[in-house]
Amino acid sequence: MQSYIGVFDSGVGGLAVVRELKNRLPREAVLYVADSMYFPYGTKPKEQVIRRATSIVDFLQGHGARIVVVACNTASSVIFPDIQETVEVPVLGMISAGVKSAQLATRNRRVAVLSTPGTAKSHGYLRAMGLLDPTVEMVELQSQELVNLIESGSINGKDVAEYAAEVLRPVIDFGADTLVLGCTHFPFLNSLMNDILGSSVKIVDPSKELAYEVALVLEKCKLTSRERSVDRFYTTGDPSDFLDKAHLFLGDYVEKVELASI
Repeated sequence: MQSYIGVFDSGVGGLAVVRELKNRLPREAVLYVADSMYFPYGTKPKEQVIRRATSIVDFLQGHGARIVVVACNTASSVIFPDIQETVEVPVLGMISAGVKSAQLATRNRRVAVLSTPGTAKSHGYLRAMGLLDPTVEMVELQSQELVNLIESGSINGKDVAEYAAEVLRPVIDFGADTLVLGCTHFPFLNSLMNDILGSSVKIVDPSKELAYEVALVLEKCKLTSRERSVDRFYTTGDPSDFLDKAHLFLGDYVEKVELASI
């Protein structure tokens, strides 16, 4: 059986993580699952997100994943640390990567995090930052609508820009010098957010730190790949619809999407 870095999200957002993983670890093959049938996770009850995440981790392990990346902040906020006690492979999530990046980036000790309602409700970033560096003040913002727009492929246009500006206004009001993209969909609006916030606010994408952590774990656990495998992409929804979205965000990199019955 071929072995992979297993990655999952509720939709296309996790492709931002795939992009960073391939940039840092070009020889490693990725096995990606988009749980599109159950998108969005951000408004789902905690118990349902846990069930879906657990089932997908089992699927990834069963298909050769030797490490699992939870490329979804909402899922990361509810399944750790319990998930690490129920699986046989290392499991890494978004939130710890995000707070580490923010703590290193901020100069005035004021950080904003933009996430889904589910992640914000869990206060996962707030708790994690409190443990890492209590001197950093953090404000939690949320927008499911912005996630939905990205998932539908609407990343351009005046309406999106105006809505994003309204969502990001509290970042300026709070005086934050750092914004954490607390949902993997948001990096696809990175340029737009930079235009809105200006150079005084550093935008942190946890995907970059997470890719770095994956590389460290693979090396430490002696799990680096010795042979080239082909990346595989699955969705629990419509494969053709997901392929269209993947092409929008990653160009022609994703050639085929398979249906996963999970």
